[in-house]
Amino acid sequence: MKIGILSDTHDDVAATTKALELIRAHSCELLIHAGDLCSPFIARLIKDSGLPHAAVFGNNDGDRVLLSSLIDIRPAPRQVQAGNTSIVVFHEPFINDYVDPQRVNLLIYGHTHQVSVEEKGRMLMLNPGTVSGVLAPAKTCAVYDTASRKVEIIEL
Repeated sequence: MKIGILSDTHDDVAATTKALELIRAHSCELLIHAGDLCSPFIARLIKDSGLPHAAVFGNNDGDRVLLSSLIDIRPAPRQVQAGNTSIVVFHEPFINDYVDPQRVNLLIYGHTHQVSVEEKGRMLMLNPGTVSGVLAPAKTCAVYDTASRKVEIIEL
């Protein structure tokens, strides 16, 4: 199964639209958003994408009631099961060191706007960067393949 991963979209409708198109082009079956959508504009794009999805709130997500009425978004940490892959999603990386790599296959986080792919035991820790490109060298998202356990960082 391929999973499309977004974070820190920060109301950038054009970049989020492009990221969703690329995720669909990669035949992703699930979309995960690691927080900081910011407004309902991005939530509506996710909803309208038709992809099953799971998201967590980021520190800049204001109207949590409205966002949660549009998409499947919850406070972090969030556990997601995708086939045989156990996933934990956060926005801020403050507790990454406390997640047990024996119990989790993929840890997804955002907040820093910097792409990061690290292995900790058998767990992959992934920050897809920022779709909005704010405070980053590029606008990025990611695709994770649960079969090969490989991640592809996609520049928008």
